[in-house]
Amino acid sequence: MNLRNCYATSSVIFLLALAPRLSHSQSIGDFLKLIPNDSSANSIVNSIKSLSEITLHQIEPGTGPENTDGKIVLYRTASCPYCKRAAAYMRAKNIGFVERDIQTNPSYKAEYRRLGGKGVPLIVFQEKTMSGFSEAAFDRYYADAKSSLENASTTAMPVMPVMPAMPASTLASGSMNNLAIQSGDTLIGKIAGVTVYIEPAKSKKLIVLGKLDEIIYMGEERKGFLLVTTQNGEGWVDKLLVKKQ
Repeated sequence: MNLRNCYATSSVIFLLALAPRLSHSQSIGDFLKLIPNDSSANSIVNSIKSLSEITLHQIEPGTGPENTDGKIVLYRTASCPYCKRAAAYMRAKNIGFVERDIQTNPSYKAEYRRLGGKGVPLIVFQEKTMSGFSEAAFDRYYADAKSSLENASTTAMPVMPVMPAMPASTLASGSMNNLAIQSGDTLIGKIAGVTVYIEPAKSKKLIVLGKLDEIIYMGEERKGFLLVTTQNGEGWVDKLLVKKQ
């Protein structure tokens, strides 16, 4: 065995030995992809560090993600297990959030890069971002963001007028259904033939739903359209034409 092969073998053994201690990375395969063929010991350590440590960054006011309605934003990929873990944890805690897949949506990928994203999950709390996920770190940063938001609301928010009660006929018609929709909820069409579009407008069709076809709400709304995931990928559906299953 030559020196180069010996070193490559040692590198793999080194990674396998550390794998149980790396709680925030996706897989050993991800580590190996990040390490060049002629990597040194320092490059191996730096690669592991970049994947395993949770990092927090401050972003400039007004430069955060758009169309979030004040919710947390989770930048993810479909294959990232820690993205799924983060999403499941927020749903279990009834925390409102928006999921954005950077692999399938170029605008989300550009947003993610602008925010300094270098790995997934990337979670945005108001004016802070967190790379990686652990429940303890998330709880700490979320509590800080929530406290800051509540303090800003009590000092700066004007007194809102009392809204009139909604007519009983509106409640009976089921129009209130969408107010309870949360990211990750399963939706179905109110009628057969509901169209899911590529953009948040009546544009190019992605798929036409059958009466019992299920779609997943991804936590984002634009111009009266909801971002959903279908069997054909992500698209937009008129919120008046769907309901929670």
